[in-house]
Amino acid sequence: MSPRRRERPPGDPFVVEPYSPREVRFHLIGASLNALCWLTAIAWLATAGRDAAPAWPWIVAAVVAGIYLADLGSGLLHWGFDTWFDADVTFVRRMVLQVREHHIHPSRIFLISFKQDAGTLSWIALLVTAPVLAWALVGGGTASWWALATMVVFDPLLVFMLEFHKCGHRPAGPWWVKALQKARLVLPVRHHLTHHSGNHDVNYCIINGWADVTLGRLGLFRGLEWSIERLTGERPQRDDHEWFRRFGYRVEDGRVVGRGGGDGGET
Repeated sequence: MSPRRRERPPGDPFVVEPYSPREVRFHLIGASLNALCWLTAIAWLATAGRDAAPAWPWIVAAVVAGIYLADLGSGLLHWGFDTWFDADVTFVRRMVLQVREHHIHPSRIFLISFKQDAGTLSWIALLVTAPVLAWALVGGGTASWWALATMVVFDPLLVFMLEFHKCGHRPAGPWWVKALQKARLVLPVRHHLTHHSGNHDVNYCIINGWADVTLGRLGLFRGLEWSIERLTGERPQRDDHEWFRRFGYRVEDGRVVGRGGGDGGET
């Protein structure tokens, strides 16, 4: 899966319209507010909240927790768009087409720039981080310091999750990225390629895969699917499977089982 391809062919079903000025403003506002929230959190931790800082082992634990939660968050977002949404819903159309394209043409992830998703991911990170910052500013204390330190790590990792995802598709990356992948601090290629096989329903987490080998292995995503299907009657991956069929994949008993012919795609 090489990053060489630079553009989609004419008439490609995954082409979406450019961002409107309103959408651009929405993204810029989200990115700005989230950056302000993050910088405020760092400033509070280093100044007003300094006296509430816990012992260093707890600070290390906050860093680890922030990384883990970002990885888990990336997996939940990835799983949600892979499993439930479709392009008929205007608000999520762009993201749905992006993930459907990625299953059919994995290397096209390199056509997606950081700025395309940064605004949306900034809003999501802000919704998680801002309440913790408010807690720290109002209440203070060691517990809020630890939670906010966790969010300071979590926030930028979630915003940059697409860039971590790209590392999982770049086997010829720089030496330092390979070293981080070997240490399982950045998404390893072999780990992520497992997602792009069979039914595409494992290893959703795209920061480093920590949550895949813990909560994922314990059945988190299958349990969520079972619960949602029981509550709503919706079938997991219905739209995803329709796209696979469109590109010549065989789907039997709710699972992608192989290639048949059709428009083609990438393995």
